[in-house]
Amino acid sequence: MAPPSEEDGKIRDRFNELCLDLNLDKTTIDVAWEAYQRISLNYTLEGDDLHWLACALYVSCRKSVVPTVGGREMMEGNCVSLTRLLRSSKLSVIQFFNKMKKWSDMANLPQKFRDKVDRLERNFNVSCVIFKKYKPIFIEIFKDPAKDQPRAPRGRKQRRLNCTVTEVFSFCWTLFVQVKGNFPAISDDLVNSYHLLLCCVDLIFANALLANRRDLLNPTFKGLPETYNNCDYHVPAQSPCIIEMLCSLHDGLVIEAKGIKEHWWKPYIKKLFDKRTLKGTPEKLSGLIDSNNFETNR
Repeated sequence: MAPPSEEDGKIRDRFNELCLDLNLDKTTIDVAWEAYQRISLNYTLEGDDLHWLACALYVSCRKSVVPTVGGREMMEGNCVSLTRLLRSSKLSVIQFFNKMKKWSDMANLPQKFRDKVDRLERNFNVSCVIFKKYKPIFIEIFKDPAKDQPRAPRGRKQRRLNCTVTEVFSFCWTLFVQVKGNFPAISDDLVNSYHLLLCCVDLIFANALLANRRDLLNPTFKGLPETYNNCDYHVPAQSPCIIEMLCSLHDGLVIEAKGIKEHWWKPYIKKLFDKRTLKGTPEKLSGLIDSNNFETNR
């Protein structure tokens, strides 16, 4: 075997830095590097070599199994998320999927693995489409995050401040993505995922209304209580539902959206409350954005 060239040495150094940043185990590193070396001998790898190595690492990570806490079960993957891998290797999601398809062919990966990558790409495409719809819906109900005033950093001894509309915008989307990811049956379906988003917006609106967070809500939103702007207004006792109005305003299907809310969304949110992943008032599914709970929930 020919001695490694200076260029090979530089690639290996960059690869080692990436693996160190990801805190990967030796087996995962060796399997990925061997796959890269084997494929680079038979194919011309265009572009940044580290991006191809990221593909090799993704495959290697997904092949490994680690014991869960307690050691009674085994979990697929080694807890390195795709987001973290792409961030560390400076590879965009679109570039990753393009390269991953070519890598799958060159590495002759099994169909089951390719199907998982294809499903991941469909989920990503669905999320991209829905995110474009998300902001117009959000700013119709809440104040525009783009107009949010910057806030000075809080000292350790200062009391917790109420969340800003920018933070609520981020929290609502993150919650949607987390819940969507737990429903493989609908996560790559655009219509069902869109209705899931409406359920999430409905929940966060109810939380803002029950907390009387006027600083968050758009006073012109049609779904506010009729007496909202009156001096004798009182916070409602029960969480309001604006699913029907959201469907009317943003081309949703009322029956399907309500079905998603009752049979998918609410049971899962209740489960998050039961597991204390979310803090608040379980009976009303409220309190999510209260100052005492928000930092834990976000």
